[in-house]
Amino acid sequence: MPDGTNKGIFDTRDAIELARSMHMDLIEVAPNADPPVCRILDYGRFTYEREKKERAARKSQKLIEVKGVQLRPKTTDHDLAFKIRAARRFLESGNKVKINMRFRGREAVHQHVALKLMDRFIQALLDIGFVEVAPTMEGKMMIAVVAPTQATLAAAHLKSTKQRIAAEREADRAAGYNEEDESVAVEEEDEGEEEESAGIPTVADESKPMTKEQEAALRRLQNRQKLAEKRANEQFGLP
Repeated sequence: MPDGTNKGIFDTRDAIELARSMHMDLIEVAPNADPPVCRILDYGRFTYEREKKERAARKSQKLIEVKGVQLRPKTTDHDLAFKIRAARRFLESGNKVKINMRFRGREAVHQHVALKLMDRFIQALLDIGFVEVAPTMEGKMMIAVVAPTQATLAAAHLKSTKQRIAAEREADRAAGYNEEDESVAVEEEDEGEEEESAGIPTVADESKPMTKEQEAALRRLQNRQKLAEKRANEQFGLP
């Protein structure tokens, strides 16, 4: 019955007539029971209430996205501070953070330097997140994933949290850092390296003498690699 009372065993025809007399519907809720269990209710209102609850649940549900932060073994302390703040904003918004440590040239030889920098970055996030994927090499990149804790997720929808994140993001933009442009900048940087090295002979054509332009391009590339190695060693106090 609509009020939840049990009317006992009814003949199917009598049950249908009873439902019609109440301007309601007879709904079978347990067809495999012996005898089958039915309820008398307003099916239209029942479906409306169910859809209303589903809409409310979808509205309150937050899809977790994966946001990227790009690092290099020679990332300076100044840039690192901006990137850490961006990663914290991603976590506080309820998203995961994928940390990409990108290597160029001989930088991959100094993976211990990159690992120290990666660990330093992760440690700055552990009060609001946890390591979901530990640092690992994938091709020429070292990656790690940090996910928000349950407490961080619970606070992500608060108005105060959203306002603080928005204010901090604007402050970083005013200082010249835009987290949305980071992946684009990395791609452009890689393209520049490919363009510079495009004219340098490969192993397959080493028998051909290099032109003056190719020799100059090779020297510039070697100097850049040495400078990157020197900066990385100086940053971490390595010999």
